[in-house]
Amino acid sequence: MSTGSITSELGVTRGDLLPKGTDQPYKTQIPIDSKLRFSETSTGNPLLQVAVAGLTPPGGYTAKTEYWSRLAPFKSRAITLVSSGFTHPRGTAEYAEEFRKWLVGGSVLSTGQEASEQQWTQGIYLPTSPASALYWAVDPDGPIGRRIGLLVELGSAGELRNAIWYKMERPQKGLVFQEIPSKLTFTQVFVGDTPSIDPRDIDPQSAWYYYHGVMRPA
Repeated sequence: MSTGSITSELGVTRGDLLPKGTDQPYKTQIPIDSKLRFSETSTGNPLLQVAVAGLTPPGGYTAKTEYWSRLAPFKSRAITLVSSGFTHPRGTAEYAEEFRKWLVGGSVLSTGQEASEQQWTQGIYLPTSPASALYWAVDPDGPIGRRIGLLVELGSAGELRNAIWYKMERPQKGLVFQEIPSKLTFTQVFVGDTPSIDPRDIDPQSAWYYYHGVMRPA
């Protein structure tokens, strides 16, 4: 198994970057009215950008929905997540423009934003896509040694089909992040030289739980 070191290559910067006035953040997977970027760690090239709509989404978008824009194929062994809030207040024309620009240039999928504890299933998710990659990181919510997994389901051309989150314990209130990190580095899971999609190769002793939302073309 090759998953790297908790204390060296896998960086995590904790911090709640949720903008003031955001609606009911405790009920959401990722804070609404926020944006995420997944980049290749070695080059900084963006791979995925996520915009999370709140109760006042821009026209043409749905409230409490995540929009995932795939900008480039996943071919990196390490990816870095960076999060931030939108610069402009929700409901304004400037907010709508910023939201749209964050997604432009990629193929966009959408998925529901809210999840309950019961929607986290104990066990191993079996991908149905022709290609998948599993990444792990330090769990920002957990004590030392706790880890989190992100399985990306990919099509034959490297396009994103779904994203499945893993936690070592069923998360409180169904939240993948109790407090969203401002920066978090993920490393791909390997067994020897072979990529793995089994979270037991991250930690074989854990009773893993996964959340499988449904992504649709936006």
